Amino acid sequence: MRRKWNALWATTWPETCVRITRYPSLSEPQFLGCTAAFVDSLTGELHATAIALRRLEGRAKGSAFAYEMTLDTHRYGALIVLDRWASVVRAFGPHLQLSRWPEITAEGAARVQSAEALLARVNQLVDSGTVYAPEMVESVLLAFQSVTNIFQQERTAVEQMANLGPMLPEDYKEARQIFLEDLAGR
Repeated sequence: MRRKWNALWATTWPETCVRITRYPSLSEPQFLGCTAAFVDSLTGELHATAIALRRLEGRAKGSAFAYEMTLDTHRYGALIVLDRWASVVRAFGPHLQLSRWPEITAEGAARVQSAEALLARVNQLVDSGTVYAPEMVESVLLAFQSVTNIFQQERTAVEQMANLGPMLPEDYKEARQIFLEDLAGR
């Protein structure tokens, strides 16, 4: 049964959850709009996870169920954001030549794998203890900084595009919105 479910999930997950990958191609502004949605969403999930961990710091596991549910929602939400970004990079990266920041597409898959591996270790650390020890919380927060640093070039590109303010291309805004909706649809 589990094998059947995994096979079904593998064949339907990207198509049903990442509508933007149904486009035949993306322009550079559209791809950068997706990049902005990705960076904002990943940052938000990591930040929300950090807040939940801080609230749990020093408590025994199971002592604050609502905070633990929030923690789980956001730590796994970060993995979902990475998975959906991987789908976008896989779909458009090989065919898109960015005039600036070409490494975003060229190294995108490797960056996602590195971030996923780091977050998997974080989840193992969080799950292994019986208490949300201050040392564990600090270790997780440092790992989150490392994940953020993995995508520093994406963040730089987004910040530079944001400087355009009202002069941002409409394609950028539309693609960002579509991908934000893809990321929000869990």
